Amino acid sequence: MMIGRVPVSPLSRFVAVLWYAEERRPPHRRERHMPDGSASLIVALGDGGRARSGSRAIVSGPRSESFAMKAANTPDTIIGAQFTHGGAAALLDVPLSDLRNTHAALPDLVGHASALLRERLLGISTADARLELLESWLRERMRRRPGPEDSIVWAARQLRRPCTRVADVVAQIGRSSRWVIARFERDIGLSPKAFSRVQRFQGALRLAHRRASVDLADLAAAAGYFDQAHLTHEFNSLAGMSPAVLLAGRTEFLNHVVDRD
Repeated sequence: MMIGRVPVSPLSRFVAVLWYAEERRPPHRRERHMPDGSASLIVALGDGGRARSGSRAIVSGPRSESFAMKAANTPDTIIGAQFTHGGAAALLDVPLSDLRNTHAALPDLVGHASALLRERLLGISTADARLELLESWLRERMRRRPGPEDSIVWAARQLRRPCTRVADVVAQIGRSSRWVIARFERDIGLSPKAFSRVQRFQGALRLAHRRASVDLADLAAAAGYFDQAHLTHEFNSLAGMSPAVLLAGRTEFLNHVVDRD
């Protein structure tokens, strides 16, 4: 069973979706997770076949490259939150750039605020109640914290649009490019250029996701790449695989691709 819910305002400014997967095991032995430039919170409620408990609650930072995920030895029950771009800045005591292309244990990032979260979740038996608790915990944690700079959130939103030039967005903020880049990296976790590349890649994934067949030249043009060679280079760089291999390994989830290596 896997369910999700969109939190209510004002938490929806920072959290795109809350999700819960019960006794789930990925259908493939190994998958690669594609980068989308956002951070996520993951709390595992079973042991997942793992002996150590220190990695049971983590924050996965914004990524500009894919990473491999190996299926757990036994089915696991997991609850989590997918943050909006920059939304995790309102949760953490460290800049999001510190988590670029990596993850860290939740207690290391928010201190005593996370001490009882997993224990409280384990004390509840239903999915809805667990989601309610996680939403309440996030809302209370993020209620009085500043979160990302408004101008940086605006810039990230602009850079999600196809064919948007980073220099044009930076110029419209009215601050020095050095300030914008530093603040963008702190609040979003990636540089504006890296974030823009990831969003163009995500656009290509969305266009190709449910198509039975994909013409790479047409996909390149529609997603804003110079040509098919440019698209192929970016897929190899960001996904770690060619477009053909990625398309052959698509799953029901946009950012999960079967890894056959």
